[in-house]
Amino acid sequence: MVFTTAAGTIVDPRNMLRVVEVAAKAAGIEDVGAHTLRHSAAVGLLEGGAHIKAVADILGHSSIAITGHIYGHTSDDAARSALDNLGAGLS
Repeated sequence: MVFTTAAGTIVDPRNMLRVVEVAAKAAGIEDVGAHTLRHSAAVGLLEGGAHIKAVADILGHSSIAITGHIYGHTSDDAARSALDNLGAGLS
């Protein structure tokens, strides 16, 4: 469970969505929902160096191909870092 109540039980998805929408509106961000949190977490995990299999397991995907296809894009910083690491390894 990612989101729990104060009593430790599962948060009703409608309540979670309402909280996300209210917070996004207060921050002046449009079109944010629960899936945005999932996407941000997945990309953050991958760009933070988590193994793709671990991320696939966390997300409940049956295959790393699904995870890679949906969340495998990289930011400019992540791509630059990967190339820097490759260059360092070849030096």
